[in-house]
Amino acid sequence: MNKKEQIIKYIASGEVRKEKEFLGGEYEHILLDREGKALAYPHPRGASHIFKELTKRGWQPEREGDHILSLRKGDHVITTEPGGQIEYSGGPKKTVLELEEDLFFFYRDILPVLGDGDELYCIGFQPVSSIDSIEILPKARYHAMYDYFTTHGSHSHYMMKGTAALQLSMDYKCEKDYERKYGIACRLSNIFYALFDNAPFCEGRPTDIYGWRAYIWEHTDPARSGIPKEVFGSRFGYEQYAEFLLRTPAIFVLKNGKFSPFGGTIGEAMDEDTTTEELEHLMTMVFPDVRTKNFFEVRMVDSLPYPFNMGVIALMKNIFYNENNLDRLWNLLGDLSYKEHIRSRHELYEKGPMAKMMGKTLIRHGMDLFDALEICEDDRVYIEEILPLLEGNTLRRQMVAQWKKGYGIHDVIALSRVQRDYVEIK
Repeated sequence: MNKKEQIIKYIASGEVRKEKEFLGGEYEHILLDREGKALAYPHPRGASHIFKELTKRGWQPEREGDHILSLRKGDHVITTEPGGQIEYSGGPKKTVLELEEDLFFFYRDILPVLGDGDELYCIGFQPVSSIDSIEILPKARYHAMYDYFTTHGSHSHYMMKGTAALQLSMDYKCEKDYERKYGIACRLSNIFYALFDNAPFCEGRPTDIYGWRAYIWEHTDPARSGIPKEVFGSRFGYEQYAEFLLRTPAIFVLKNGKFSPFGGTIGEAMDEDTTTEELEHLMTMVFPDVRTKNFFEVRMVDSLPYPFNMGVIALMKNIFYNENNLDRLWNLLGDLSYKEHIRSRHELYEKGPMAKMMGKTLIRHGMDLFDALEICEDDRVYIEEILPLLEGNTLRRQMVAQWKKGYGIHDVIALSRVQRDYVEIK
């Protein structure tokens, strides 16, 4: 089996029957003090301390040396990102309600152990602290990445230490189903970045750039970020994604249980002895807007507070797990070209939701998307929560408007704070 065939086989191993289609949410949070400043992992009230406290509540630690870098409790997992961002994920679920219950389970355990005045925020970027002031996580993999990105991309360290996202993993039934879902997800990229923009501030002031997280990713490492140009061609299936992987620089490899820097491509890093674990590592070394493993991840949405996060998840569930909705979305967006996608992306940075794509504003696309969908009644209450965002009244817009009225940054970002009223603290 050659390298391409090995990747194709792994992607195909994720095929499931329709009744086995699940949802997997990943929720990144930024930990801030009462002034809105970052609390990095080593801080006395940072993730290092919080993780130790969580072990007293039944969470099982996973260590690297003396440091607890992740925790597990059943199918609930907490990890930390390079800048001390705290990520929660639960096991695969069928319904949005189950994902909501999982997220609240996490909040019930973590909120009581936060330091006095400290809070978790679902916001797309560090609002106050400079990136240079944030100490990086003591994890060998991240230090290797940090060194690599020193010479790759002007905003790579912003990505590692400053950003937070909401990601949703979903399944496909066969390669044809994968092609359509992956293609539609990529064509939704600019719409999602614009309408779910929740990264309004950098170092205490509004950014001059809309879709700040998208801009950061674009200026991280173009070889592994954004959307492969071939997505907009006649076909983009397992083979084409494998080719994208094989030509991408590997950064570093996992061999015999150890990480080591590697100067070549993923293709050059692979050989006939590459294990599944080693391949899975290499597949995480690319950061496109939509990433494939043996499922696909939609990665464009900024970290959003409840209930908006559940609204976006419900929206995606109704898009990707409904054949009629997939047909309708393809009719709306299937003709999008790579050239127009890139032109619209750059206009997005300047105009936000008012940027145009295929002759219509991204706001109009958002409303057309909503109008086109058959919505499951169980999900309607969640999707209705994000209607203002689909109409262009983004969280970024709301917070910048408050800042311009003279409100302090801590008061302004409260809109993205994890609200203790939503959960019963036990």
